[in-house]
Amino acid sequence: MLTFLRRLFGMSPPSGQTAEPASQPATSETVPASESDAPASTEWQAAFDVDSRFYPWLLGRFASQVSNGAEKPLLVALERLCRADFSDTRHIPRVPSVLPQLLKSLRNEYVSGDELAGHIAKDVSLVAEIISEVNSSYYSPADKISNLDNAIRLLGINGLRMLVARTAFRPLIQLQAGHVTSVVAPLIWEQSEKCAQACRQLAQERGLDAFHAYLAGLLQNIGLIIAFRALDQIMTSPTMPLATAFRLRFFHMAHILSYRISREWDFPEAVMGALKDQVSHESPLQGLGLVVRQASDISKLSQMVNAGVCNKDDEGLQLSTDAQIQRCFSALHAREGET
Repeated sequence: MLTFLRRLFGMSPPSGQTAEPASQPATSETVPASESDAPASTEWQAAFDVDSRFYPWLLGRFASQVSNGAEKPLLVALERLCRADFSDTRHIPRVPSVLPQLLKSLRNEYVSGDELAGHIAKDVSLVAEIISEVNSSYYSPADKISNLDNAIRLLGINGLRMLVARTAFRPLIQLQAGHVTSVVAPLIWEQSEKCAQACRQLAQERGLDAFHAYLAGLLQNIGLIIAFRALDQIMTSPTMPLATAFRLRFFHMAHILSYRISREWDFPEAVMGALKDQVSHESPLQGLGLVVRQASDISKLSQMVNAGVCNKDDEGLQLSTDAQIQRCFSALHAREGET
């Protein structure tokens, strides 16, 4: 079944796995290209597999060395989910009705503040979130802001883009259903926000579209949440296998889900391409795909450093080997201290 999925999505198996012979004709699918074919300015990566430390930390008390074979039903369930009809709302959350209009407007560099305000005003909770955000210590306005027009003036179009995307995605990532999901969801959302910030900074430094990068950073974990929710519904006890083989397959299928959801929600092609790059291992990452991969690792390392799981001076982090990456990592900690 996993072979069928790999062929369906044009994937290569994770490291250490080989593809099985096909039992039926492959189904082709046109995948959007990455945003930029320009070579990346850095090939940074940590000296170790970041997920090998992040995954056990994320699970906490739910991590378990389960008996051999116990993980098979979980993987079968995820394989079925990867093949499911995503127009069925039982499998994935519905994107907020206001978001497609907002994203279309926010991608337009000539959009007016009045036009944006008109879209945002349709969602009362979104308005409340924006007003609350602009009155936070991060923005520290001279006088309290109480209406949307003044909030937009303070934020500017670029600031509003990031805030709207983050506000709209928060409830989607924080779907807290089930024993495991209710605990890991807040941590995953924290990492998603950090990843989006890191994506934006790296994209700006490399001459890529910062808003597309920010969206890709926020969206890259939606499949992980959906995967946790699905397993929560079938597990007889709230424990997740720690085995390396399971972890690789679990994250691999979570990336598939994120990519499929981005297509279902009709996100920009550049965003879909970057998420598809997280699934495929056929060629070295570049452009926005590389930005997402590196930002994901940086944000996870930042989160674990804050939690005391890693030391920022650990040579294995390789932060000192690249000034761009080091600046990005430091910026995440600076923002952490302000919130």
